[in-house]
Amino acid sequence: MLADARKEKALGPSVPVGLEIPAIGVRTDVVPIGSRPERALDVPAASADAPVGWDRRTPAPGEAGSSVIVGQADAVADGPAAFARLRLLRPGDEILVDRADGVRVRFVVTGVGLYPRKAFPNERVYGHRDHPELTLVTRGGTIDNTNLVVYARSVPD
Repeated sequence: MLADARKEKALGPSVPVGLEIPAIGVRTDVVPIGSRPERALDVPAASADAPVGWDRRTPAPGEAGSSVIVGQADAVADGPAAFARLRLLRPGDEILVDRADGVRVRFVVTGVGLYPRKAFPNERVYGHRDHPELTLVTRGGTIDNTNLVVYARSVPD
C-alpha cells in the first residue's frame, strides 16, 4: 500500500522497517536508534548487510516533520555500506520507506548537501516541518570528515 502522506494530511506513528532507493540500488532494513549520553546517535555497524538507523527522536516517515535516517557511507571489508552511493542521488530521485503498519511512503529528493561535521545543519535536519519530510544522513569516516545529507519530501503516487 503506497501512501501520499500529504494527501492524507499526515500518517500516524509507525516504525520504519525498510528503505529502498531505486536510483542507486539500495534496499535495506531500518532499525530504530537512539542517542548516547553525549547526544551522538547509535549508528548501526559498518558492514555490507548492516541496516540503516531511524532516529526515534524524530517523526516516523509519513508523519508531519523531518524523519531522519542515518547510515554508514564508507566501503567496508565485506562490500559497500548501505549509504556508500548516496552521493549519486539527484533532485527528483525516488526514496521508498516501508513502515511496520504495512504502509509504503514515497518521497522525492529535493536537495543534497555536503557539510563539515563542525557545521552540521541541525535546524535544517531536525527543525519543525508542517509536512512529511525524510532526511538521510551519512555517518562514518566520510570524505574529509563531512556529512552528506539528502533532503526529500513526500509525494503522491
